Amino acid sequence: MLVLEFLLGMVLTAVIMPTVIKKLKQSKEQAVIRVLGPDHQQKAGTPSLGGAVFGLVTLIIVFCLPSTYHDSRSLTTILALSVGFASYGLIGAVDDVLKLVNHADDGFAFKPKLLAQTVSAFLVMLLLWAMHVPAGLNLPFVGVVYLGVFYLVFLWFWLVGWSNATNLTDGLDGLLTGLALIAYGAYTLMAVRAENWAMVSFNIVLMGSLVGFLLFNKPKAKIFMGDTGSLAIGAGLAVESIQLHAVISLLIIGLVFVIETLSVIIQTISYHFFKVRVFPMAPIHHSFEKFGWSEWQIDTAFWLFGLGCALIGLWLF
Repeated sequence: MLVLEFLLGMVLTAVIMPTVIKKLKQSKEQAVIRVLGPDHQQKAGTPSLGGAVFGLVTLIIVFCLPSTYHDSRSLTTILALSVGFASYGLIGAVDDVLKLVNHADDGFAFKPKLLAQTVSAFLVMLLLWAMHVPAGLNLPFVGVVYLGVFYLVFLWFWLVGWSNATNLTDGLDGLLTGLALIAYGAYTLMAVRAENWAMVSFNIVLMGSLVGFLLFNKPKAKIFMGDTGSLAIGAGLAVESIQLHAVISLLIIGLVFVIETLSVIIQTISYHFFKVRVFPMAPIHHSFEKFGWSEWQIDTAFWLFGLGCALIGLWLF
């Protein structure tokens, strides 16, 4: 059954994608490439919004599966995951559409985007509360540390933070798609161990859809996932780490995302206060481009590092 779910997600995405690419190219509403940093102007004209395809394919298949409605735990698990994944994907879609319509590399303004992410986080919190998820963090060698009302603040930070971390990582063809496959693969194994079969099904379908998308997103990409896909991927991982009572595991399994985000924070602070660039360019994957690495070389190195982190995370948790 799991093999069928994977193939269904992969085949549907792969079949639909060429039509979407064709329609987006005909519409002339295509991605605007940033002028700053490595020369990516050869990518100008590449359609975006690919994340909408694999996201919708995943959600439609998951809600058509009998296992989704097997019991109340399965349904609530899928609802919390889907609301997190879909709501942040919708925020990304608005951002992508605004960029395309305005022919600019900035879409959603910071404050309304943060407000939308906060509202989405609140909806996920309600569903997690309905699932009776303990208001605490399960820390290695320590046990569960209960945070009380501050757990709500943590959940907000976790969802908003991880959705933006994966968004920052989506800067090269295929990079985030491959890393997402690795991270969701790790959480699939953790979900099997926890006997959370609803989460297993969700991840298997999503991974199949991501493989179908990667066929068109590998260097040189025929379509980008856009914020629609990158925000959804991060939010989904954040929700799963919470549902599995292993939030700290994401810091290891998703260490590449952490490093990418830290590189931006460090670069911003160092340049703002000291006019010094710590990295040739941030996020850090662009620094490797400055060193002369090809996109395939960077993808391969980051995927292997991400795989190593995922294996360590699985061993620890």
